[in-house]
Amino acid sequence: MHHYRLILFAGLLMFSACTTTRMSHTSRTGMEQLLLSNAVDQALEKTPLPPVDGQKVYLEEKYLDCVDKGYLVASVREKLLQAGAMLVGKPEDSVVTIEIRSGGIGTDNVDKFLGSPSIALPGPLPVQLPEVRLYEKTSQFGTAKIALVAYQSATGKMLFDSGRQLARGDDSRWSVLGVGPFQTGTVRQEVNQATNKYPVRLASGESTSR
Repeated sequence: MHHYRLILFAGLLMFSACTTTRMSHTSRTGMEQLLLSNAVDQALEKTPLPPVDGQKVYLEEKYLDCVDKGYLVASVREKLLQAGAMLVGKPEDSVVTIEIRSGGIGTDNVDKFLGSPSIALPGPLPVQLPEVRLYEKTSQFGTAKIALVAYQSATGKMLFDSGRQLARGDDSRWSVLGVGPFQTGTVRQEVNQATNKYPVRLASGESTSR
């Protein structure tokens, strides 16, 4: 019986040795992309539109130069369609042309900690004191600055200026004495809501976790 157990164990080792795992990474992290899209969404929520209900509108994007351009343009198109605009593919087919531009879309990181840095003590027997972090915090920010201007397609006469709308998404991770990390920020809230980990307020006033 013991002999059969050894054969079975050897067989299991042979089959497990044949297992391989492949891992890959995208060129940009998911958090970076979420920070930018979150900032764009916030900026567009604050961006007013001209009266476009029932109007043939051409969205001009030639002056737009930024990262995630496709997401920004598609989001503006959605906003115009929700407002009742009839989007056309050529400026000569439109009554109103709306130009979109960005003053900046990008990310920033801020790292800070409270403690003592690594210190090398000279001497016959040099000693390297390790870094000690009592408190540390890493914050990532996504910033978007967006503006729209509308004018008559036929005459070029200005009809509307949305003004510059600035918004910022953030995600922060912090720990104290090695406990953590704890996470906060607008992106974390968005992820929690989308993954049903955020309490939802019902119409009746009651709250529940989805």
